[in-house]
Amino acid sequence: MLASTDKISTRQAIIIFLTAQSSPVIRIVPRDASKIAGRAGWLAPLFSVLPFVCLVYIMHLLFEKQKDASLGELYLKVFGKVIGRVILAFYLVWFLILSGLYLRYFAERFLSALLPNTAPVFFYFTMLATVFYAVRGGIVNLARTVEYLFYLFTVVFVALFVLSIPNVQGINLLPVTQYDIIPLIGTMKPIFGIWGYFSLVFFFGDEINDKEHIRRFGLQGALYLLITCIMLLIQTIGVYGHTVIQRVPLPYIVAIKSISLLQTIERIESIALAFWVFIDFTVISFFAYLVISVLKSLLSLTEGKNFISPIALFAFIFAFYLANDRLELRQFTEYIGLPINIFVCFIMPTVLLAVGKLRKKV
Repeated sequence: MLASTDKISTRQAIIIFLTAQSSPVIRIVPRDASKIAGRAGWLAPLFSVLPFVCLVYIMHLLFEKQKDASLGELYLKVFGKVIGRVILAFYLVWFLILSGLYLRYFAERFLSALLPNTAPVFFYFTMLATVFYAVRGGIVNLARTVEYLFYLFTVVFVALFVLSIPNVQGINLLPVTQYDIIPLIGTMKPIFGIWGYFSLVFFFGDEINDKEHIRRFGLQGALYLLITCIMLLIQTIGVYGHTVIQRVPLPYIVAIKSISLLQTIERIESIALAFWVFIDFTVISFFAYLVISVLKSLLSLTEGKNFISPIALFAFIFAFYLANDRLELRQFTEYIGLPINIFVCFIMPTVLLAVGKLRKKV
């Protein structure tokens, strides 16, 4: 299929997903994997990659004959206008909530790590102003920016992992026995609850050119997720052990602080924090654009840029009232956020495929 200047490729769409999922994975997975599986937690991604591969094939089958459609349009086509709009309305509310959630997490990290005496409104405003102009520029400009910085972020991530290797202790990672299998299965909730964002990319599927390559690039993305997530867990659990990692609020930053280059250069965690700002920008922009895409399908619109301002305003307000403190924020994520993510990102597309095949709509 010929490329279009106002559309992105499947590869670029998956890069947006890989970048967006990095922020919640870095924040949530080391702590939860340590808590659930102990020292065997570094093997947790092996148990989540199989359902992710299944999700890749589900999305491939959904768009095998619907290469110009978006996921929202498929819900309307398969379930009808009434039920389809109810489903899209649910997605819309959830995406708005997640946009506020990730904005709040962005501010909380800086308040806890660097600037505890700064008003959170400063972080909300600066991030939303950046997201506003990025999303208003369209998916093509956003994808090009994210693609360039994604490769740079990966290089930095790998470099920090290599620098952390001397601090990794084998006793924190081994032994692993057959008794760890059941706990490791339990780690699928926090990991797949985030990796499931893969399916959400296709809500702006009408702006993706070559969806016939979903399976190819999706499987490549699965390999990237598996390798980088294992690296993240080795870097955190391997340095301080699962008993420490499950108790600290920012395990990755704590692990990075242990790096001392040539016994002279320290405070390397500032580099990690700088790139974390970029992946936070990506995940917030991602959900802001998802809201626009759902609104376009829900209201049968061809353009949705006029909704950017109210979306930003909602995220700004919701970030204040989502939780009173970090404990409530964590509980919301664990008991509400991750289960709903699995439902909307995996179960609903599976149902969509099943009903679509039965009704011969996909």
